[in-house]
Amino acid sequence: MKKIILSAIVCFGLGVNLANAEETNIPTLAAVFQMNTTDQASVAAAFGKFAQSDCRKSMPAGIRIMQETFNGDEDISHSVIWNFADAKAMTQSFGALGQCRAWADTAAVLSQQVEFKSQQLMITLAAGGDYTKDSVYVIWQMNISDEATYLAAYEKLMKAQIEEGVVTGAYGLWRVQGGANSDVTHVAFSGAADMETLLSNSTPSKSFVAFQKKVAGLRKVHRRNINVVMADL
Repeated sequence: MKKIILSAIVCFGLGVNLANAEETNIPTLAAVFQMNTTDQASVAAAFGKFAQSDCRKSMPAGIRIMQETFNGDEDISHSVIWNFADAKAMTQSFGALGQCRAWADTAAVLSQQVEFKSQQLMITLAAGGDYTKDSVYVIWQMNISDEATYLAAYEKLMKAQIEEGVVTGAYGLWRVQGGANSDVTHVAFSGAADMETLLSNSTPSKSFVAFQKKVAGLRKVHRRNINVVMADL
């Protein structure tokens, strides 16, 4: 786990402008660690204990554990998302782990109960809403060939969907800044307060149909998942 965490500590020329985004508390950077475990209770207890430690409370980071509820044949049971306001907050937080006894105890449990599958560093291109009010998300893993054109179409779509009442939770578009592969270069997400609300908007709106036609030649959707929030630490 230490090796995985350290691999995300790098410097980037980010150059991201969220001036046109809706009001949001979604951070600029997210380090996403995907894993598989058959002992969710032990992993949850280990992270819960870490969350109560002084070193965790002093970290400029948000930590969310997601349960990969409907993800097809993907061999992943959970994702741990570390959210940061900027690169400085990320390096401070990960740097502190090496001096944190509570994290050493958590890492010991993870080494026994978890198989890590991937690690990716995401940068937010567009976002809106309050993610702390959501309990479930639709996740789109995509390959995008023309980011600027897609981003403009995406922002137009989300504005229309908010006006139509289709999108009621937080949303965002991430670029995979570190850890991208030929299948996935970007990730989009749209949240809801609960599963009932999410599924009530499952029929594509007119604006979404128009958006799909516009970006058909720009993107390929690799996977569409539904994930549930397990804990915020």
